Amino acid sequence: MPDLWDTDPDNVFSTPGDKPDPAPSGHDNDHPKEVMLRDHHGKLRLPAYVLIALVIASAAVTLLLAAMLFAPR
Repeated sequence: MPDLWDTDPDNVFSTPGDKPDPAPSGHDNDHPKEVMLRDHHGKLRLPAYVLIALVIASAAVTLLLAAMLFAPR
């Protein structure tokens, strides 16, 4: 007989032998498609450095384009 006082909806209509495998615990498995920008020591990882470089490069290109547009001929 199912435990009707169980608050987990997956356990209400299953038998005790039909328990699903629990999700592995840990911070890395919370969001599988999330890109971690810091490692477990708090240091930045390579994707963070690539993102910073892209932002700096796009800002530089934007400033150069603005300077070329507003420069006198």
